[in-house]
Amino acid sequence: MENSATKRLGRYEIVGELGRGAMGVVYKARDPQIDRIVAIKTVSLRGQEPEEEKEFRMRFINEAQAAGRLHHSGIVSIFDVGESPENQDQYIVLEYVAGESLNRILNREKKLPLGQALKLAEEIADALDYAHAQGVVHRDIKPANILVTETGHAKIADFGIAKLNLAHFTLPGRVLGTPAYMAPEQLSGEGADGRSDLFSLGLILYVMVTGHSAFQGTSATTVCFKVANREPVAASTLDMTLPPQLDAVISRAIAKSPEERYQRGAEFAEDLRILLQNYKDGSTTTSLQAISPTGARATGTWSTGTRSATASAVPPVAAVAKARKMVRLGLFKASVRDLVIGATAMILLVVLAAQSKLPMSLPKLGVAAPISPATSSVPAKSTASAATAGAPVQQQSTQPPVAHRSKPHSHELRPARQVVVASSTLDLSVQHQFKNATLFVWVDNRLILTRPLHGGVQKKMVVFTGIRGVDSESLKIPAGNHVLRLRALSTDRATDLSKSVSAEFVGGDTKSLQVTFDKHNTFMRLAWE
Repeated sequence: MENSATKRLGRYEIVGELGRGAMGVVYKARDPQIDRIVAIKTVSLRGQEPEEEKEFRMRFINEAQAAGRLHHSGIVSIFDVGESPENQDQYIVLEYVAGESLNRILNREKKLPLGQALKLAEEIADALDYAHAQGVVHRDIKPANILVTETGHAKIADFGIAKLNLAHFTLPGRVLGTPAYMAPEQLSGEGADGRSDLFSLGLILYVMVTGHSAFQGTSATTVCFKVANREPVAASTLDMTLPPQLDAVISRAIAKSPEERYQRGAEFAEDLRILLQNYKDGSTTTSLQAISPTGARATGTWSTGTRSATASAVPPVAAVAKARKMVRLGLFKASVRDLVIGATAMILLVVLAAQSKLPMSLPKLGVAAPISPATSSVPAKSTASAATAGAPVQQQSTQPPVAHRSKPHSHELRPARQVVVASSTLDLSVQHQFKNATLFVWVDNRLILTRPLHGGVQKKMVVFTGIRGVDSESLKIPAGNHVLRLRALSTDRATDLSKSVSAEFVGGDTKSLQVTFDKHNTFMRLAWE
């Protein structure tokens, strides 16, 4: 007999609590009509303005309906939406997945074996390709939204409501979304498409194989600056057992410009499948033979596996496609390596010959024998000096070069030594409330930067709530003690703020300076990070 005290959401019986998030609670529940276990995610609307709440409720239904059309093994299915009769909080009924989030796994394991990481990323890429083809973009792909089933397969959660969470909740002091996994265009408020999801997946792959976030920082501002302006350390640098071809895949996935990234999840998944085929844990050497369009065989060898795999049994068309993909991933290195070794040997011979003052003759290449330093023409200024002293000017010799050089005369000019001044990098990040303004930066009274500041509508900003604009710049500062002066001048000249700070810059070092303004643009604050 059913307990009358059983807590319900609509017709669903609450079995237990699965977790709590920024927007509500996730419950484990039972659908009594078909005796099915489901997950229910509630979305609290408390604290919202009436107009915003009304708009959210309308869009909640529309987004849930769009995501409800997705039927893919790699996506958590949406069954139903409803509203709590007690507090009018909306909820969404989801497929219950037995397993745990990728975020929890990484917190425990730090990183995953290469094969497992590639397989999970491939499944996520395939699922994203399907969703994007249906016109649905996730916008918040991160480890917390990836569920790993008990059988080890990946499923993407929060399709349909991630966009609403990011776009419509502006809670004071809270960073919505995870900047470390968001694409540059999302951070700047320019909007997102499927390629933004693939950028996030590239960062997830990076952390799965290295155990480190690609963009680390002590604050959201620092992380956002690095996402927009910095390239992460190559994965194979952090773990030398990783194949360098993995670096190429990750680099393309997280390119700053969407046009330079994978354009579809299917392309990303295909490259991951190739890596998964050819790199196995505990492997040694694998050879690949593929038939080219002309019928010739291309052979590449790389260190990976104990078994030898060839494409001789692969149909010609598939083999050609695979070979082209291998070349694009950089798996055929033999010919390039030979060219590099040959070029290096040639340069070495030239350097040795120059140092030993031996003549060189390359008749077969049609290169004229070099002129000996002892008989080369004297620089114009040196020639003029010699003529003034009454000494004859030596003409260029056509005789074979001699194998020695006499000690230079005192009147010969020696090239001046080039002085290299060490410099430091200043990462400047600005959070402001200006609609239109200009930022000026002086170093020791020398103007080095004039940058316009443009702010968007606050509702479109998805990273820093309550901030209209986020701008960043990277500057080169000579090493030493310097005084920096910053001035912000609004276009209407209603606001004119200046502030100075002194600091010591070390050559080759990087310093981060955060500039923030209050919500009325009446105060400028400078803080080193």
